[in-house]
Amino acid sequence: MKVTVNSIIFAIALGFVLLATESNAKESSKTNASPKGTSLVKAQQKAFEQYINEQYTPFVEQEDWKVFVEIVTYYNNSPSKFLNVDAEKQKQFRNAVSLMIHSLSTSNEANAKDWLQSLKKTSHNINFLWKLDWNSLMESEELENQGEQISSLNGF
Repeated sequence: MKVTVNSIIFAIALGFVLLATESNAKESSKTNASPKGTSLVKAQQKAFEQYINEQYTPFVEQEDWKVFVEIVTYYNNSPSKFLNVDAEKQKQFRNAVSLMIHSLSTSNEANAKDWLQSLKKTSHNINFLWKLDWNSLMESEELENQGEQISSLNGF
């Protein structure tokens, strides 16, 4: 009888702990689901393209915009193609990003600020992946700097 009472008390306590943890997880996922500052992935990418098409029509006609859309699509759908983008397209992508950042930061629209944060986050992620040395999992620039520092310490 004593074991049964202890088992029931333990089961009730465990149930309360599990329910409390589940409700905390639901609340935290609700607060993190806001569209501000999210990367341009899947549906966000399409909504961003539509926003730029409506607000910045002259920019959409440029080659840099087409390269930007192509690279973000690769980033979302085809990592192997994304990582094999040539240096010229990377340069065009960075140019397009800088133009969009300038345009969105000078805009007075409320949506522009949200899209600006999404654009910055996505371009940061993309540039990080391009700079990453996949053999050592360090940024390429860090490796170069480390090599220079070590050689200067050894007197070479």
